[in-house]
Amino acid sequence: METKIVSTLMVGPLVSVAALSPVVLYLVARWRAHREPIVDPQLGIKFILHYFSIIAFHLALAGAMLLIYTMIKPGGGSETMDSESKSEAYRMAFGFLLPAGMVLAAHLAMIRRTNDVQFPGVKRLFYGFNLLITGLAGFAALVIGFQALFFKGSTHGMAHFGGAAILVYCTAWGLLAWRFDQLVIGSRGFSALGGPPGNIVMSPAPPPPPAAAVGGGLPPLGGGSFPPLDPPK
Repeated sequence: METKIVSTLMVGPLVSVAALSPVVLYLVARWRAHREPIVDPQLGIKFILHYFSIIAFHLALAGAMLLIYTMIKPGGGSETMDSESKSEAYRMAFGFLLPAGMVLAAHLAMIRRTNDVQFPGVKRLFYGFNLLITGLAGFAALVIGFQALFFKGSTHGMAHFGGAAILVYCTAWGLLAWRFDQLVIGSRGFSALGGPPGNIVMSPAPPPPPAAAVGGGLPPLGGGSFPPLDPPK
């Protein structure tokens, strides 16, 4: 049972990112780019960089969860890990963390050299997809953790695994949600839209027409005087 849980929560997000994102996200990115008034000349390279950075990110989360799980699970006994099993688990965790960290750091550095700030469409697309995948894993971790909490009897290591998964994936879920709010909602909030809908900005009133002549009569027709009239004969 424990092996199935580890496979589902660790491999599931990686399989989702690797299998679903390339075709679907690229089509969405191209469709959105055609609707923009200015064509993004670096859309393809940014798509590849963000794609591999997300794979490395989830591989790092899996390694961190395995590392914490190995650290908090006691050793010895029929329901615990012996020293040899812990040593193998530590090697596996660092085997995830080191390549994931190297790939993630390299791709984030290359992303900064692109026009990702001027054209953030690809970044927002991958941030939303990453938030979805991480949220699913975090939600699964919460279910596993509370199932272990209310389980009667021994959980056979599920409680330690659920605690490690909650610590890693729910923390990443919260940080990604905060970053996504700053990137998408915060940049397109009321300040970018001219204020909330309730604040109606009144246009300035037109200038008043020129005042009429004093006395209410017609304005003067101009300077000079009328020619003198001939006296009656």
